[in-house]
Amino acid sequence: MSKNQIHHISFICILLICLIILPASILYAQSENNEDLTVETKELDSIENTSMQTATLTNLLYYKSELLKQASLTKEAMKNTSHPEDKKALLLRLNDLKKQLKKVTQNFIKVATGLDTAIFNEEIQQNFQWQEEIETLVKPILYELKEMTKRPRQVERLKSRVAYFESKLPRAKEAVASIEELIASTDSLLLKAELDNLKIDFLKKRTNISNQLDVAHFELNELQKEKTSLFESTKKVMAVFFKSRGKNILIALLAFAGVFLFFRIIDRGFRKIHPAFKAKQRPFYIRIFEIVLLFISVLAATLASLFTLYTSGDWFLLSIALIFLLGALWTARAGFTRYYEQVKLILNLGAVRENERIVHNGVPWKVDRLQIYAKLRNPVLSPSTIRLPIRELENLISRPIGNNEPWFPCRKNDWVILSDGVRGKVISQSPDMVELLQRGGAYVTYQTPVFLGLNPLNISRNFRIKSVFGIDYAHQAKSTTSILEQAKNFISTKLEEDGYSKHVLNLKVEFESAGASSLNLVIIADFHSDIAELYGRLTRALQRYSVDACNHFEWNIPFAQLVVHKAK
Repeated sequence: MSKNQIHHISFICILLICLIILPASILYAQSENNEDLTVETKELDSIENTSMQTATLTNLLYYKSELLKQASLTKEAMKNTSHPEDKKALLLRLNDLKKQLKKVTQNFIKVATGLDTAIFNEEIQQNFQWQEEIETLVKPILYELKEMTKRPRQVERLKSRVAYFESKLPRAKEAVASIEELIASTDSLLLKAELDNLKIDFLKKRTNISNQLDVAHFELNELQKEKTSLFESTKKVMAVFFKSRGKNILIALLAFAGVFLFFRIIDRGFRKIHPAFKAKQRPFYIRIFEIVLLFISVLAATLASLFTLYTSGDWFLLSIALIFLLGALWTARAGFTRYYEQVKLILNLGAVRENERIVHNGVPWKVDRLQIYAKLRNPVLSPSTIRLPIRELENLISRPIGNNEPWFPCRKNDWVILSDGVRGKVISQSPDMVELLQRGGAYVTYQTPVFLGLNPLNISRNFRIKSVFGIDYAHQAKSTTSILEQAKNFISTKLEEDGYSKHVLNLKVEFESAGASSLNLVIIADFHSDIAELYGRLTRALQRYSVDACNHFEWNIPFAQLVVHKAK
């Protein structure tokens, strides 16, 4: 490794460290400025705090003496009374006074020493109430949600009040009207006096309901006047968010990214310096080192982001982050077995090993690297490498690579014939698609697994054409001897006339079979790969040569006869 590369890596590391500590330096600079602004008032604050502390301690002592006097008087009263109920009441009062005395003593110690006596209580320290801890963690989130929904809840509450008073007001009016009818219809002075008093009560109730309804209407109208559009509300909320919490989130994300990137650069540096990282078969301790370094980088980056939220005092975001982490850990617990298998793969201890062969989506691959993302290679595809999450290899099994084992049935510019009858030149083959160019200029595209499923016949490494033709049974005596030699010589001459002879590797004419109406002969011609694109033309030419041979040597070509019976 050259000095320039070492200096370059060192400069990048120093730059990242500066980016990581930048938020902390900003906070530190702000605290320095605040200290400069308040240095003149420190002594005054100290004097004021001391005088306040002394006054508070004096008040606590006075209150304690009063409680002791009341406790003594209560004990004397308990001795002088014999009634059980009185003793019970006095006992309750005495217990309450003891609780107050205990609380005053604790407050006195706290003010005098600045420490809470509860920290020295072993029972309290051992009694962990997880419900209370969760409540403390969730409380800032609930408070924020409550503040965010404050206005809608107020509107809904006022609407409910308006509906309630609107339903009660007619009832009160009906009651007053009913009482007035009774007063008008009775002659009893005593009954009228009682009804008058009842009427006054219901009039007060009606007035009170009417007033409450007016107040609810007024408050509801005021809230609805303040109602803004959704865009304005969203804009206001986003402005407040990015002014406070948005900045904290940004700093936390920068801290996480900075620390994680710093450890990744350290990993890259080790890869370039240490030769074991570049070895074809990496040692086991190198794999352990990579996993440990990855774990440390994630842990350090997470702690850095949490620390920035802690130093900024944003307990809302800190609570959300902690809850998110707890949820992630709880979810990861359920998939421990799967993660264990993935770690085994990364350590090269699983069913898939580096430098071995696997089949993924029907395509063979060589396993180049097993890390968080596995690197697979097929040298005859373009691009030749793919990157897969390590979990995609959990259900696969690798095997050693055989000598001269093919990685794909063809290469670029090869001519292939598929089982569906399509013939074309391979102009592109990738891990996803294979594209063929047919004679005439048409393009045919297949997905790579589908292409392999069609069993491509590669004719770009020499190829053979078989052409069958039949002659009449009248030539049966010579069909296996002289006719074969004559047909071969004739076809050979025709191939030379058409300029194909220099591409012919082998030519034979053989007896194939005795059919129902013909004796079948087969022309077997092996051609060089340089005329693979003329496969179709050569197939037709052999058929033409066989017909020309039959005409030249007067061999009858049999055909099926169709007999038509005319109705009488």
